[in-house]
Amino acid sequence: MSSLPEFFRFALEQKSQFKVSTVTEQLNEGQILVELTHSADAAARCFRCGLALRGDRGKHRLRLEGLPIMGFRLYVVLWRRKGHCDACRKARSESIEFVSPESPHLMRDYAEWIGRLFEIASVSRVAELLGQDESTMWRLDFNRLSRMLFEYKIPKVTRISVDEVYAYKKARNGENRDQRFFTVITDLDTRRVLWVADGRTEGALSEFFKIIGQAACRRIEVIAADQHDDYARAIRRYCPRATLVWDRFHVMKNFEEVLNEERKRIHAKFQKHNPKHELTRGRYRFIFLKKESRRTEQERTHINEATRNNKSLLRLELIKERMLSFFDQPDEYQARLAFHDVGAWIIQGRFPYLKRWWHSMNENWAQLANYFKHRVTSALSEGVNNVIKTLKRRAYGYKNMEYFKLKIMQVCGFLNARYLLSLKSHTYT
Repeated sequence: MSSLPEFFRFALEQKSQFKVSTVTEQLNEGQILVELTHSADAAARCFRCGLALRGDRGKHRLRLEGLPIMGFRLYVVLWRRKGHCDACRKARSESIEFVSPESPHLMRDYAEWIGRLFEIASVSRVAELLGQDESTMWRLDFNRLSRMLFEYKIPKVTRISVDEVYAYKKARNGENRDQRFFTVITDLDTRRVLWVADGRTEGALSEFFKIIGQAACRRIEVIAADQHDDYARAIRRYCPRATLVWDRFHVMKNFEEVLNEERKRIHAKFQKHNPKHELTRGRYRFIFLKKESRRTEQERTHINEATRNNKSLLRLELIKERMLSFFDQPDEYQARLAFHDVGAWIIQGRFPYLKRWWHSMNENWAQLANYFKHRVTSALSEGVNNVIKTLKRRAYGYKNMEYFKLKIMQVCGFLNARYLLSLKSHTYT
């Protein structure tokens, strides 16, 4: 420990307006205490604007914690001067470069190291590991992320995916359902989240387009999204040159929901004593939605029994199998033929729910057919949504929605130490 005074003199005196006066090694308490004094020629500058301070407005004592050394907690004690700032027109504290901008009780390098821990662990676990107060660690993480967001520049993109995820499910202050979502925009090439906006409305996606600007919007070539009308309106308004591709996952999910409605309609026609009534109950709905090649032998037997001597269920099975092969077609022409087959069988079987669904898809065939030109989906966004749900469970929920959005961009995006530096040469200007 005898070399510690020399170490601190080199580290602090070379980079600041202070000199090391004493170093106390409190080994029994597991800490090292370093006291600093101002250099004789050290000028006080405003911590806000950097202008030189005039006069003497007093001083206050600071006790900063720094990076641990050899298992000992490090504390630096100094007096922070105050003076009048002509630019701010008020009394200000002096600027000290090694004080963390997020917390006046931590040194900058220590706060940055803690911030990197937040990127891989929850706030509560970091606080427990370091023996710090949990609320203090939360404020440090929130302030750090807010500062990084201020410096953040959205990277250049040409292909993006748009999807929504529940921020919270219980309504607050009479909010509607769309306000309880986040809109998450993801880069399909880097597979990272670019932006998170409040709500599932046209304004949420428009916010992203306004931030990146008109020139950047013109560079976007492909946007994968679900069939939400608000998203489509925002895309038409800000990115008229971009190709909107309906996501195959959402299309098939909607198809399966309508298919299940038809199963329930057919099931309601059977009398309770009819064997078909038991075979088409709701607990078997997943068998009817499952692809034939993925069914077990027992499930195949069940379907054969249910469709025997029942044309409606048999046609429903044929429609389902043909539609499940729709996105596997090699080109748009073959996909169109498959879609026409599905439509013809729906009309022959007189399925009212499926008929409405098919006409809706047919009217918007361009968005459906764009998949065969670009072969992109928002499946990446679905994977990101699972990470977001895991993040929410790990924290046992978030009360502060701004902090939740920042954590999403930290864990799934570029708002972290690893990626932020790499973006400086690859951003919009």
